[in-house]
Amino acid sequence: MTKKDISVVVLTSRGPRHSFFCRELAQHFKLDGIVVDDRYHPLDRIVSFLKNCGLNPVRILKKLSQKRKLSVFEKRDSLIEDRAFPVNGPSFPEGVPLLMSPDPNSLDATRWIRDRKPDVIAVFGTRLIKDHVLSIARLGALNLHTGLSPFYRGGQCTFWCLYEEDLEHVGVTVHHLSSKIDGGDIVYTSKPEIDEQDTVRSIECKLVWLGSRDMIRAIGEIAGGNAPRIPQVEKGKLFLSKMFTLDKRLELEKKMADGLLRKLLRVP
Repeated sequence: MTKKDISVVVLTSRGPRHSFFCRELAQHFKLDGIVVDDRYHPLDRIVSFLKNCGLNPVRILKKLSQKRKLSVFEKRDSLIEDRAFPVNGPSFPEGVPLLMSPDPNSLDATRWIRDRKPDVIAVFGTRLIKDHVLSIARLGALNLHTGLSPFYRGGQCTFWCLYEEDLEHVGVTVHHLSSKIDGGDIVYTSKPEIDEQDTVRSIECKLVWLGSRDMIRAIGEIAGGNAPRIPQVEKGKLFLSKMFTLDKRLELEKKMADGLLRKLLRVP
C-alpha cells in the first residue's frame, strides 16, 4: 500500500493551524473527508460567558475589563498564526468532502464518516472523540496533541508549561486515541526550539509544524503495521478548560513581558 492509497478522514476544528494540518495530510494521503467540529459561535460564547459569571453584574463588568486587556494579545496572536499558516485560496483542500458538524460524535457525523470507510482517522483540535467513532477506522485513530504526554494532558498545555515555568515539557505528541484524554499509547513526541522572543502562540505554531510532520510519519507506519506504541505509564497533569481563566492569562502575559523566557532560557 502506497501513501496515496491510504484513506484518511480528518476530524479537526476551524482556524489557520487546522487548515494547515489538513493541507499537509492531503499532500501525502488519500484524504476522503474532513469533519470540522463547528461548535464555537458568537452566541455560544456569549451564553457561556454569562453562565461563567453567574449573571452577576459585578463579575460581568470585571470579566469584560479583563477581556478588553486581553484583546491586544489576542490580536497579536491572530497575526502570528496567520503568518505561520498563510492560506492562498480555500481554507481546506479542494475536492475533499467537508462536513461542518456541531458534534462530530453525533449520529449524522458518525454515518458520514462510516460512509467514507477510512483506513485511519486523524484528529486535531476537537472535543473528545468517542469510541463509536474511533472504531470506524480500519487501521486505527491518531491524535495530534500540542502537549507533551503524559506530563501535560488536556487543553492549553503550552500555556500551562510556561505558567509553571517548565520549559522542559513544552512539546507535541502524536498518539493512538483512547477513551482517556490524551492518554492513548504514544507514537511520537517532539520538542521545539524556543527563543526569548517567542509567545505562547508562536511556540504552538512550531508544535503544529512538528506535530503535522510526525502525524504524516505515524499514518504511514500504522498502515505498514510498524507504528510505535509506547504506553503512558505516568499519570501526568490534566488541564481542563475551566482552569484557563482570564486572571491566569493576564498573569502570564505580564510574566512574559517581564522577561520570563529570557530567565528560563538563561539568556545573559
